[in-house]
Amino acid sequence: MEVSQKHEVCILGKPEHAEAIRQHLPAQVTFRPILEAKASVWNTFWERIYLLFKKLPKSRSNFFLMELFKVSNVADQVQQQKGRKLLAWIKKLPKFIPYDFYLNRLRYRAGTRIDDIDQFICFTAIADDHFHARLIRERKQIKVYVYSWDHPCKHTCFSKRVTYLCWSQELKKDIVTLQNIPEHQIFVAGASQFGYIHDYLGLLSARRPYSFPYIYFGCAIGIVDLVPEELRLIKLLAECLMQEQPEWKLVVRPYPVLTNWTFYETLKMLPNVVVDDQFRTKDLSVAEDDILKKYETIEHAEAFFHLGTTMGLEACFTETPSFILDFGYTTGQDLSLYNFIHQFQNDRHLIQLSPVNAIRSREELSQVLKETGAPQYKVLNKVVRQQYSLKSFSKFAEDLVEIS
Repeated sequence: MEVSQKHEVCILGKPEHAEAIRQHLPAQVTFRPILEAKASVWNTFWERIYLLFKKLPKSRSNFFLMELFKVSNVADQVQQQKGRKLLAWIKKLPKFIPYDFYLNRLRYRAGTRIDDIDQFICFTAIADDHFHARLIRERKQIKVYVYSWDHPCKHTCFSKRVTYLCWSQELKKDIVTLQNIPEHQIFVAGASQFGYIHDYLGLLSARRPYSFPYIYFGCAIGIVDLVPEELRLIKLLAECLMQEQPEWKLVVRPYPVLTNWTFYETLKMLPNVVVDDQFRTKDLSVAEDDILKKYETIEHAEAFFHLGTTMGLEACFTETPSFILDFGYTTGQDLSLYNFIHQFQNDRHLIQLSPVNAIRSREELSQVLKETGAPQYKVLNKVVRQQYSLKSFSKFAEDLVEIS
């Protein structure tokens, strides 16, 4: 939207996503389907070879955790089991094929009109390898915006032949370290989603969303296998809160993209829990007003708790202390609560910055609930604010186009 105020904008996407994309586009923005995938024995061969032997980021465990998450969400149990077996086999194979080597071998249709486009801005993860291969081969001006703080540690689609934009200097270091991208090809543009925080802080509403004191928990898990584990910790948190702060309540925000919210119904039976579930939409997106209300709810909370979500980072831009619960797991293998909590981005950009904000036992949780306002718990807020700059959407859009 902001970019289209000063430039002609064309959104390129997969044909099967056309309807979903078009319903969110302003009138001045056009859509074109990407028509590059070419069915051939050659492409099929290289796609399968790359699947088996592709070079991984140095945070190898995070990559496999993401793939395991994907497989675990496959509804068809037969296909899910096949996927799990294939992934277990892939883990044992050597990883030596770079992304650029793979792109060089793909053959594409060249069916997408691109001759009238001056600059291409792609978002991770790359949506279409065939299209990316074409843009690189035809030497187009390409920027890749690393859309999330966990993308450098999870994805393999990092070509050394494009320019990268990212959230911060620390995320830039991640791209260099994990993906081996030369430092001079990476620029800091800021975080697009932090534009909402910028807007919210400009409003600073004094309205309290609830009439009672509360702590806020942001659900982070969209994997059906792990949702019960998260709910178990939420119930434990509610129990501890009842003991230490009986006048407070626990407000729980469901994970927006979890398909089945009936999991959260059991929480509504707890006497000191309020489920903040009024923001849900049919397409699992979140309306702008509800995003701003989320920050308002964080701002007025006594503390924010989570198991590893961007909200834990966002909370640091308010005066509310942010805590990650780092206990309650029974295994550290494969698809586990431990591995979810200790994803690379959580360890590096939250836990290691302020270990006191990582709660490692029920006893520590009880102590924190007694003194949520203690100064040592707000050091993380200060450190995070120093690392990330907040920009308006218009300023971010300008930098996205102009930085090179």
